[in-house]
Amino acid sequence: MADLTIKHNGMTYANFTATSAHAAGIPQAVIDQALVEERLKVVKAECRKRIYSRASSETQMNMATTAAAIAGKAEAGRTKDEAAVLVGIKAALDWVGAMRAKCPDLAADPDTSFTQDASWPECPPEVVALVEQF
Repeated sequence: MADLTIKHNGMTYANFTATSAHAAGIPQAVIDQALVEERLKVVKAECRKRIYSRASSETQMNMATTAAAIAGKAEAGRTKDEAAVLVGIKAALDWVGAMRAKCPDLAADPDTSFTQDASWPECPPEVVALVEQF
C-alpha cells in the first residue's frame, strides 16, 4: 500500500506507513480509516478504468449528444430505434451507478480482490450492444 497522509489531532503525518503511523502514536482506528481512504482511491481508479474500457469519453459524449437529440423529440415522434437507444442509455447510466456504488464496499474489505471481474457488476448486454453503435 502507498504511503499514507494522515491528519490527526490537528497534525498532518505525511508519507507514513501503517507501522510508522502506529509508532508515532496515531490510534489504530485512525490508521485503519486512512488505509480505507487510500484503498478507495485505488478502487475508484479501477472502476473508472473499467467504465472507460466499455465506453471511451468520446463514445460517452456521442451517446449523450444522441440522447439529447432523441429526448428533444416528442415521444410519439421517436422511432423504434431511437426509443431503444434511450433504453440502452438508461441501462448504461444504471450500470455506471452500480459500478460507482460498489467502490466503498470494495474499499472497505481488503480481502476482496477489486481487480477481478467477479467483484464488479456485469455490464448488461444492451449496454454492450449500444456502445457498439458509437
